[in-house]
Amino acid sequence: MDKKAWTAITLCLVLMGVNFWFSTQNIEKAKQEAAAKAAAAPASAVSKPAEGAPPVPPPAAAAVTPAAPLTAAANLPEEKHELKVGTVTYQFSTRGGGVTRAILAGHDKVELNKHGREPIGALRREATSTDLTPYKILEKDDTHIVFQGVTAEGAQITKTYSLTTGPKSDEHLLALTLDIKNTGSAQLVSSEFYLYAGVAASLRPDEIIYPGLFWNNAGDEDQHDVNYFKGGMMSSEKSEFRGSYDRLRWGGVMDRFYAHIISTKEGVDQPGKIWATRQLVDHTGDEFKDMKGATSDYGVQGAVGLPPIDLAPGASKTLDYEIYLGPKEYHRLREIGWQRSYVMFYGWFTVVSRVLTNIMRWMHDFTGSWGLAIILLTIIVRTCLWPVHAKSQSTMKRMALLGPKMKELQEKYKDDQAKQSAEVMKLYRDYGVNPLGGCLPMFIQIPIFFGFYRVLQYAAELRGQGFLWVQDLSAADTVAQVGGFDINPLPLIMGVTMFLQMKLTPQPQTTDKMQQRIFMLMPFFFLFFCYSFAAALSLYWSTQNIFSIFQAWITKLTSKEATLEKIERAPKAAPAAPSMFSPGGGKEKKNKKGPPRLGG
Repeated sequence: MDKKAWTAITLCLVLMGVNFWFSTQNIEKAKQEAAAKAAAAPASAVSKPAEGAPPVPPPAAAAVTPAAPLTAAANLPEEKHELKVGTVTYQFSTRGGGVTRAILAGHDKVELNKHGREPIGALRREATSTDLTPYKILEKDDTHIVFQGVTAEGAQITKTYSLTTGPKSDEHLLALTLDIKNTGSAQLVSSEFYLYAGVAASLRPDEIIYPGLFWNNAGDEDQHDVNYFKGGMMSSEKSEFRGSYDRLRWGGVMDRFYAHIISTKEGVDQPGKIWATRQLVDHTGDEFKDMKGATSDYGVQGAVGLPPIDLAPGASKTLDYEIYLGPKEYHRLREIGWQRSYVMFYGWFTVVSRVLTNIMRWMHDFTGSWGLAIILLTIIVRTCLWPVHAKSQSTMKRMALLGPKMKELQEKYKDDQAKQSAEVMKLYRDYGVNPLGGCLPMFIQIPIFFGFYRVLQYAAELRGQGFLWVQDLSAADTVAQVGGFDINPLPLIMGVTMFLQMKLTPQPQTTDKMQQRIFMLMPFFFLFFCYSFAAALSLYWSTQNIFSIFQAWITKLTSKEATLEKIERAPKAAPAAPSMFSPGGGKEKKNKKGPPRLGG
């Protein structure tokens, strides 16, 4: 990568660092937990299911365990149930009638919705309220569970959670059938029913990527991280986010590696709303209590609104949803469809990121190691760019040879900038040097650089994956601490190899001393900003730097020394004199009107 590319990337990193500095957490503590759940609905509303309520049949091959009928008790005892599939355990509760926890037992070893105020799938009567409906379990087995309850206004709620089957099924994907029946005597009208999406929080309080909310409206996806609520220099603090959409496909909350996605069935766009707010994560009793940022670590809780409900007495409405609770793995999300892979939010270079993700996945399947996959992908990309990079190096060397001539022009025309620029461009033409030739690799490499950066930043597949001395490619490769300072070998290797690469890169003689100092300080800038970044990113940069050093060495052995040769251009021919045999006989035509021609 040439100096112009490094300069552009360094400026981007400096801006990122400034933005991070201004976004440091220094805000008031969040409000305390909501009050305990209120008393249940009156006995007359929940004494028995309404007549004509459709029964929910269990799967044909499942052995159903019948549950006791609904009672009119004000405070029903909590009932729990678990569904296990693959490496995932879903824990359900009658308090909210949903998923209290999703425990991922693979290499993830995490609990989703650990800080949630109520279960995922709880049906809120308003976004900021809680689900106070007294639920009972109607049916349960190893593949599904059915909750039923009646609200104070007479709405009978039946929720059926099932493990998904078929070609687009996944162990992290649940099917939810929601049936709302009006058992009261008045019209049930509301546009404020919400399904709670849970709380997404960082795995550690020192994460540099914050939790956030997201949504997809007819294929147009967007997101906000937790800093949206804090505000900043250009915006004020916000207590919540609310959005209304006419063709909502899915929404939810996410952290760096995991997402809670509540979506409609594939192919169904319907009106809906998104609500979210931030929530302070309590670290007073865990291993992070003494870590920097533990007292200002915010998660995001959210909810997805149902389409408007308008039910006459005795009428009912059934809505089908799917709930994804799992890692943000591009290939997994792409397989289950309905644009859920868009939740990766790769940014401006999404197309590049997706291509690189596919190649890296193929490399992993071939080698069995994510570390080797990153190295091989880096080598492949740099090999494909070799011809462009070689052409750039040749152009930069020839520009370096033009340095003395350009200095002469600068001195000669120092008081006439227009004339100086014209003479410099003439110098380029005379010697056949394209000043933009050295910039071409930058335009190609920067999208690849940032595209791959986003891939490695969000790849949940890298969590817990080791390589050489690295214990986790998604975290810094700390091997020891000296005086409280982490020793991370890969960023140090990256800094050394970058310094060597800069020394081997040809530098124009017109570069002033200040620019030379900036070039020499670039490795230290990168080392400072990237020292605590994920080991996967440091591995990528270190491999790229080593490949660039190897490329410079090979180029030096095989290529000829750059020379300057003035291009001889044939003088332009003078315009030919008019011939006496040409029309007009070489005489100058007079602008004189002749007599009009008569006849045809």
